Amino acid sequence: MAVRGVWLAAGLLLSGIAHAGSAPAELSCVSESGKVALEGTIPSSSSDEMKLKLSYADGSLAFDSDANQNYVVADFPQAVFTLVVAAQGQPLTLYAIPSSMAVKRESNGDAAGKFQAKLTAPRPRSVSGVQADTPLKATLNCDYRYSL
Repeated sequence: MAVRGVWLAAGLLLSGIAHAGSAPAELSCVSESGKVALEGTIPSSSSDEMKLKLSYADGSLAFDSDANQNYVVADFPQAVFTLVVAAQGQPLTLYAIPSSMAVKRESNGDAAGKFQAKLTAPRPRSVSGVQADTPLKATLNCDYRYSL
């Protein structure tokens, strides 16, 4: 009976289910006008999970780590944050404006803060309004939160 329990525990750990201490970071960004928003979870040092929603006017696009390759480069003490998500035609890129970075990392590994960022992304199709294939570009105000 104990052998089955060991195999079950090993199987759960190897399959990536509920690793203790693994958590994606949370990102919530919105433009001054409120027309553009980017919200969801992004990869962190302890998780590769990504699930983002980009909204523009009445249209939206979803990005998921199962369907989209993604990369995050973050070095908050050096005022560096970049997110790149591969998408057909136009990748989503979000990079922080270094002078706006105000993210604090705690001794336990948690981090939280705010920064402004430049977004270039595929333009979500709008239900109403002009349809355009030009990339969506915006400056966003972002909140970042990561907790183990």
